[in-house]
Amino acid sequence: MSWAFLAEAFGRSTALLIGGAVLLRLSKRQSAGFRHRLLLGIFALLAILPVLSAILPAIPIRFWGPIVSERASVTVRQVSATSIGRPGPYQMPWPNLLWLLGFAATLAPALTGTLSVFRILWSAREFHADGLGNVLDTTTHEQSAVPVLLSETVSVPMTCGLFRSRIVLPANATGWAASRLQAVLSHELSHVRRRDVAAQVFAHLVTAVWWFQPGVWVLRRELRIQSEMACDAEAVRSGLKPSDYATELLAIARSLGKEKRLSSFAIGMSVRPLELRLRAVLTPSCRPPNPARTLALSTLLAGFAIAASAITVHSKQQLTNQGESTMKSTILSALFTSLSLSAATVSGSVNSPAGQAIPDARVLVYNPDTGAKQEVTTNSDGTFSVSGTGAGQYILRVAKPGFDSIFRMFDLKADSTVNRQITMAEPGTPQTPDSVTNADESQSKPIRIGGAVAQSNLTAKLQPVYPPAAKSARIQGTVELEITVTKDGIPAELRVLRSPSDDLSESALEAVRQWRYRPTLLNGAPVEIVSTVVVNYTLMP
Repeated sequence: MSWAFLAEAFGRSTALLIGGAVLLRLSKRQSAGFRHRLLLGIFALLAILPVLSAILPAIPIRFWGPIVSERASVTVRQVSATSIGRPGPYQMPWPNLLWLLGFAATLAPALTGTLSVFRILWSAREFHADGLGNVLDTTTHEQSAVPVLLSETVSVPMTCGLFRSRIVLPANATGWAASRLQAVLSHELSHVRRRDVAAQVFAHLVTAVWWFQPGVWVLRRELRIQSEMACDAEAVRSGLKPSDYATELLAIARSLGKEKRLSSFAIGMSVRPLELRLRAVLTPSCRPPNPARTLALSTLLAGFAIAASAITVHSKQQLTNQGESTMKSTILSALFTSLSLSAATVSGSVNSPAGQAIPDARVLVYNPDTGAKQEVTTNSDGTFSVSGTGAGQYILRVAKPGFDSIFRMFDLKADSTVNRQITMAEPGTPQTPDSVTNADESQSKPIRIGGAVAQSNLTAKLQPVYPPAAKSARIQGTVELEITVTKDGIPAELRVLRSPSDDLSESALEAVRQWRYRPTLLNGAPVEIVSTVVVNYTLMP
């Protein structure tokens, strides 16, 4: 997971929520039960939005963006930018850590509330009162077996239980009139019949996943309101006079204690928003169910979800790996890796120009799209191995005091095994090419072409940014890269030939890996090419 992933997820979920808000506005004359189902549908689509983004083909929408020359010059006046994070042993990416903290903080009240519900049920006793059976029978026949309990620790009626429903009333319910008891039980049994507890638990889980999206919290509150209003409507339809039910609802609002925050596994009888609920009970204005309208709104909601999942908006300077969105490539990589469908292995050895093994060199394999990092050190014989990585683009960094750092960018295919023989040179000494072996593919040797020919085929490019650390240290100079471009015009292998600093090397790799070329043709057939790219970093005096 990366900041780009979270930003894209935020944008896609916002588009879906805006579409849902429009449909809720169009259905304001529909029943509360219909709106509640519509809200549940939005939550369901939010839950599967990442899956849709991964499986649906991307629909790119490009804004116009400038195409810059291959020999790019980065001139800095006021630049706000971040460089790729420095390596550390088993470092969790900050976006992952932030999301996990938010997820845990959102679920924590539900877990503590669940313990409170268990304590309430443990101390509750059955409600035995004259006429209670008659009230239950007149309320609903199929739910007459739902246990009704009394508790000294609750001040509002509540329905709890995900699989086995129970209704808990305050201890003073023994003194309630039959009309109030019937109104309360009618309302609570509607929650049971509609399985609102399960719906609330599901909404809470989705909210925990999307906690960084403010709209989902608004949606969850609206779901709760529509649930209460739908139960009010069902209570009135069960035979209660609207005026009598409104009178009891108003009396309950005046007499009940302060509402407590309950777990998602329990629904306390709320009276808020009281004015809106009283108006809905006394002056119902909803239209009768219309299957055609329901189908139309459902189709529109599904269309919003598909559009939010598939459409990728970017400029020509903001192309992503192989035309895919960051969210899609991240999810597919994580999914395949977790299912062991794409467990690629990167191994090799690190040696000096004289052929001597270099032990204890730090080897970092970093996916800039997902934020996944794996770091190892070379063994006494200079060998290393990083396994279990997902398919995608990776940056390899090898560092050892006394030697120039090595930077490589390469593609990993599903289930591939790549072995790289790396030679680390002393500072100021020209670097030698790696010896690369891919055990799963037979690679033909690419054709080397000049920079002018490659520039003529350049179609789009992301302008490199000046790393803040290098800017603060007043480091400038030229980064020279050797780039291998596939037959499809996508950079598949990048090698830093010379660079004034590691920060500038990472910045150049991060930008150039996203360049796109027209395929180079040889005798009418596309071929792989090797060319040189020079990126100049210049600070203004």
